[in-house]
Amino acid sequence: MPPDCEFWGATGIIVPQLLFLGGNARMTIRRHSATLQAACSELVEQLQIAEIDGLMEREGWFMCKKRKGKNHWYFRRRIGNKDADRYVGPETPELLVQIETLKGQSEEAKDAAKQRRELIRQLRAGGYLMTDRRTGRVLEELARAGVFRLNGVLVGTHAFRCYSALLGVRLEQQFALTGDVDIAQDRAVPLAITNTADPGLSAALAKAEKFIAIPALNAKDPTTSWRTEDRELRVDVLTPLTGKPTRGTVELPALGVHAKPLRFLDYLLAETVRAAVLTGSGVLVRVPTPERYALHKLIVAQRRDANARDKVRKDLGQVQTLLEVLLEDSPDDVLDAWGDLVGRGKKWQTEAMKSVRQLPKHIQALFGPAG
Repeated sequence: MPPDCEFWGATGIIVPQLLFLGGNARMTIRRHSATLQAACSELVEQLQIAEIDGLMEREGWFMCKKRKGKNHWYFRRRIGNKDADRYVGPETPELLVQIETLKGQSEEAKDAAKQRRELIRQLRAGGYLMTDRRTGRVLEELARAGVFRLNGVLVGTHAFRCYSALLGVRLEQQFALTGDVDIAQDRAVPLAITNTADPGLSAALAKAEKFIAIPALNAKDPTTSWRTEDRELRVDVLTPLTGKPTRGTVELPALGVHAKPLRFLDYLLAETVRAAVLTGSGVLVRVPTPERYALHKLIVAQRRDANARDKVRKDLGQVQTLLEVLLEDSPDDVLDAWGDLVGRGKKWQTEAMKSVRQLPKHIQALFGPAG
């Protein structure tokens, strides 16, 4: 890594502060109890088991396929004289344990949803940020269709809300408010799998409530956005833009929709984790790792319109919120993510550093001399 990109280590957290921009403002990390953090981990584990169990609608068996040098697991069922495969996910130690647990035991999940609701009640009472039921229904239908299982990623502020449970900390409500649901997928990732969302993303939205398609700038292009009739909830589908600019929208066959291509999004989607949305009996989604989310927001803040000052403050508030925690708990992860960002080119580093200079001095110091 170049010398001017060196991290100098984390600093202590001292005084509560709602103003996150400039000066020497600091914030207090307000951690949830170990008991509540354990409840979050249990909720994600139960949701992962429920996701796999939901694929086992009829008698069948698990099987592994190697694609691009990596193992991917499927659940195969015999339908008529043909085999139908449903994608489960890339092989991980946790997935292998869950598959072994579920073999022949799909009937034992009768009270699972009730157990998850009880966990969510505990988390709500403990001060975790909950997702409203209206947005929750949308995410439930997307998850049920397989959007997140097929490497669709929840990005934007709804992903930020998930980091409360992932990191075990309280988040400021002012940085977690939104009416937008942003779903992204890297076009390169679905090449490793052979499944599609069922139903497609737009049909899944229709099952949640009535959405109206927002016309693309070019009337000939398929839509990439939908909104409710009262305009209070909007869903956008995004995909990375790399190389030369792309005219129009881009098809995402695995999700059955088109997406709006955006610069810098490939960095955000390079590493993701499974997380729980706290609504109903829980929804299992996929979100960017928190360190990539924070560093990507440095660039997003610089690409806002000049009249979007409130959104810029929100972006940088989210950045500081996450960096204060991550630089205390997992500084090496931040260092690795920053190295990847600046290694993508001078423009990436320049845009990010413009935002770094607007953060409090103790955060700026972590990125080395501004130069």
